[in-house]
Amino acid sequence: MNYKINTFLKLLLLSFPILMILGPFALNCFSVIFSFYAIINYKYLKKIKIFDKKIYIILFSFIILIFPFESIEFQNSFSKYVSFLRFVLMLLGVIIFLEKENKKNSILNKIYKTYIAFLTIIIIDVLVEYFTGSNLIGYSSTYEGRIASFTNDELIIGYILSFLTLFTLIFIYKQTNHYNFFIITFIFIITSFLIGERSNFLKLLLLFFTFSITHLFYLNKFKIKNLLIILPIIFILLIPFLQLTKNTTQGKKLYDIIDNIVKFEKNKFSLNIKEEFYNTRHAPHYITAYKIFLEYPVFGIGINNFYLESSKNEYEIIRSGCPEGSNDCKYEAASTHPHQVYLEIISEVGLTGLIYFIFIFFYPVYISLKSYFKRKEIYVISHLLLHIFFIFPILPSGSFFGTNYGIPFWFNLSILLYLSNKNLKFYKWYS
Repeated sequence: MNYKINTFLKLLLLSFPILMILGPFALNCFSVIFSFYAIINYKYLKKIKIFDKKIYIILFSFIILIFPFESIEFQNSFSKYVSFLRFVLMLLGVIIFLEKENKKNSILNKIYKTYIAFLTIIIIDVLVEYFTGSNLIGYSSTYEGRIASFTNDELIIGYILSFLTLFTLIFIYKQTNHYNFFIITFIFIITSFLIGERSNFLKLLLLFFTFSITHLFYLNKFKIKNLLIILPIIFILLIPFLQLTKNTTQGKKLYDIIDNIVKFEKNKFSLNIKEEFYNTRHAPHYITAYKIFLEYPVFGIGINNFYLESSKNEYEIIRSGCPEGSNDCKYEAASTHPHQVYLEIISEVGLTGLIYFIFIFFYPVYISLKSYFKRKEIYVISHLLLHIFFIFPILPSGSFFGTNYGIPFWFNLSILLYLSNKNLKFYKWYS
């Protein structure tokens, strides 16, 4: 019986990318199953050295800090608040399972290899849709300049690609030489660009750049002579790429931002950051979330109540210089969530909730870096980069309290915590 359960749980872990594509129902099933696994095996937590009192306090302090004390719709918030427990329990369940079953790191090894296979299929599928108009199973996007791929109308394939790329990044790095790794990452960046999700593309690009600078250069993996070889290759690839893409829908969406922000008039440079911000799709949601925070600064309006509050007339935003009576005078302020993780937190759970998530966001960064510098466990870096992807400031994001964004965040966090406190030394498998 235990063998069948363990086999089923392994299959769930291996099929997580498919669950992300299938959507909320499949992901919720994943979280519920591992939550029950954590409850059934709660006694095993005592044997796990990963968890000390500090981590337990941090994980479960949400019970007080994000309770919907000032919720504008208590029943709506309370049900979402209670369901938040499944994230924490799922995290514990995944870690317990890995502690018990990841003998000789076999499960994580299979996970990385399987996710690379899924990533390869997604890249092929994106390219097929980009050049033919529909993907391998006939899906196509109705949104100009965006690729649907296997997610069809959801249009989140760029997010899933970013998740898989960062999740497997170090595994790929360890299996290739520096030049092949450079070519592979270039393919990832190109694919992300073609998908047309600007926020995910920019996050991925910045994280790749950060990894290159801090690891490849700081740890002296690249010599000056290597740099002199790499830089010309970058320019050789970059210049034709810019020329080929500047007139595409994806290219215009990205390059127009730079053109609109940086102006050169009368021999003077000027920055129009504020004007360009107001022209973005999510600016009204950002502004509305901030206004809500000012009204409910301590406890927020309650989880899952942003749409109810943002739909009120008091949050209407009128375009400056708009002719009176014009139908286009109002920005669309109402939305299911603010599309930025920090604004979602301060508007829905206030400063008390922000305290909780500051610990959840940045304590793992501290312990993972501590683990890396102490034991040189490089696989931690992959999940740390993905963790930073989820908590990236300013740029738009999914709903942190939602399923599509929340469950992958906590799943990756579980592996980050597991690796940060285990002396696994993955690179010994292949050396």
